[in-house]
Amino acid sequence: MNLLFVFNISFDGNETSIHLLKDILIKALDRGHNCHVICQKTDLSKTSAIDELKNKYSLSIDTIFEDSVKKGGFIKRYLKEYNYAKKCKKLYKNKKFDAVFVQSCNAPHFHVNRLKCLKCPIIFNVQDIFPQNLYFSNQLPLAKITYPVFRRLRLLAYKKVDKIITISTDMRKTLIEQGVKKDKIEVVYNWSYGDGLILPENIKEENFYDLGVDKNKLNVVYAGNIGRMQNVEFIASTAKEYQKDDGIHYYIIGNGANKNNVLSIVDGLDNVTILDMQASNYAESIYAQADVNVIPLVKGGIKTALPSKTATVLRTNSYIVFCIDKNSEFEEFIKNSKNVYVCDIESPNSLYETLKEIKTKEKAETDEKLLNAFSKNNSEKYVDILENIKETNLAF
Repeated sequence: MNLLFVFNISFDGNETSIHLLKDILIKALDRGHNCHVICQKTDLSKTSAIDELKNKYSLSIDTIFEDSVKKGGFIKRYLKEYNYAKKCKKLYKNKKFDAVFVQSCNAPHFHVNRLKCLKCPIIFNVQDIFPQNLYFSNQLPLAKITYPVFRRLRLLAYKKVDKIITISTDMRKTLIEQGVKKDKIEVVYNWSYGDGLILPENIKEENFYDLGVDKNKLNVVYAGNIGRMQNVEFIASTAKEYQKDDGIHYYIIGNGANKNNVLSIVDGLDNVTILDMQASNYAESIYAQADVNVIPLVKGGIKTALPSKTATVLRTNSYIVFCIDKNSEFEEFIKNSKNVYVCDIESPNSLYETLKEIKTKEKAETDEKLLNAFSKNNSEKYVDILENIKETNLAF
C-alpha cells in the first residue's frame, strides 16, 4: 500500500509523541508498505529522528519549516495549524495514496477538508479531545463564544474521516456521546519507549537522577508539566493538609503555568521537595524511585485525555494513584489491579486516605494485564487498521 502520514510535529524536538509515531511508521515499513511522511522542521541544525529510516526503507519525507509558537499563544497555534494544512496540500495533492493517517491536532478540519481530494480513506488519531480539554481546564479564550464554534468544527472533521483511533475508553465514550458512531472508533492505548521493567539499579549512570529518597518513608512523586490540565494543586493541598504525617514525603517535579500556585500552597512545608523539570532522559529513573507515582487531572479531564506518562509509570515497581473523576471507564478497567488506584478528584481527603492504605502494603508488583494493554505491540494495531481501512460513509 501507498500510505501518507501527515504529522503535526517536528521530529527534531522533544515531543512526547515522537516515539509513538516513529514506531507506527517502522511497523508499516517493516510490512513492506511504501510510506510518505509530511512533517514539520523547527531546527535546521538538528537531524530528524526519522531521517535515518530513509536509508533502510522505502520512505520519502517532506519537511515544512515552521517557527515554534509559544504554548501560551492559543490563537497563534490555531492559525499556525491552518497555514500548515495549506502547505501540506501542496505536497500531496497530485499524488496517489491508498490511505492517510493524520496525527492528533486541535484543528483536524483544516487537514481533512483538503485531504478529501485524494479520494482515499482517512484515519484520524485522537490523543486529546479539543476543545473540551481546554474548556475543563479553563484555558479556552472567550469560552462561551469559542467553545461551540471549535466543537462544531471538530465534529465536522470526525464526520468526514473514515476511522478514528483514540487512546482510552473514556475518550471513546466522550466521542460517542458527541454523536460519533461507535463502529467508527477504535481504542489503542499509548505505549512507552520499551516494555521491560524499569528498576533504579538497572538504569545507566548518565540517565539516573538521584532524588535522595528516604527508604523509611512513603515517597510520593509527581513529575511532569504543572499546567492547568494536570491539577497538581490537588497533591500540594494534600501535603499541606496532612503535613503532620511525617511518614510521607512528596516530590513535585516540573514547570508550567500553575507552578506558582503550587509553590504558594507548599511554602514552608518540610514534607515537600520542589524541583524544576528535569531532562527527559531522567524520567524513568525518577518514576522508578517513587513508592507512589501520582497522576492527577482536572475534573472532567479523564474524558478528554489519558496522560502520556501512564505507560512508562506502569513499568516501574511503584504504586500508581490516578486522581480523576470517580466512576470513569478507566477506573473500571483497573479495578482489579494490585498496584493502581483511583481517588476522587472532588474529594479533598481521598488522596491521603489512599496513601495511608498503600503504607500498609508490601512493595508494589507490576500488573501484567495493564503492561500488555500498554505494550509497544500496540503500534501493530495502527498498521492493522491502516491495512484494513475502507472508505466508508459512517458518519453520525
